[in-house]
Amino acid sequence: MIIRDDQLEALSNSKGEDFVERLMKHFEKVWPENVKALGGGYKQWIESGVTSAGRHGLNTEQTVARYVNLWFVWGKDFENDPKHAWAKEILEDAERGAHIKVHQLSYETKTRLEAAEVN
Repeated sequence: MIIRDDQLEALSNSKGEDFVERLMKHFEKVWPENVKALGGGYKQWIESGVTSAGRHGLNTEQTVARYVNLWFVWGKDFENDPKHAWAKEILEDAERGAHIKVHQLSYETKTRLEAAEVN
């Protein structure tokens, strides 16, 4: 059996669409107020997060989901905000693998949020 390029692309897109749908359902439970605020733009917002994750070399469902979760914490494209230069440094480091990047982003987020609670 031979799979044509257009069939392979359709299969890939359907898997991606399924992943976006699963992310949407997950974050509706985790961040209900944020999702409500996004309204009709919610799906596009998630799709943008998935695309952005891919640009940073995050290539597994787990790393993508954790990265998109950080959009809920810091905002869309947070790594491009000068006050989050630490995130851009992590994401642009070619020596770090996807899981390391997400772990370090999550650790730094936890540290910064805890420090903000103290102050």
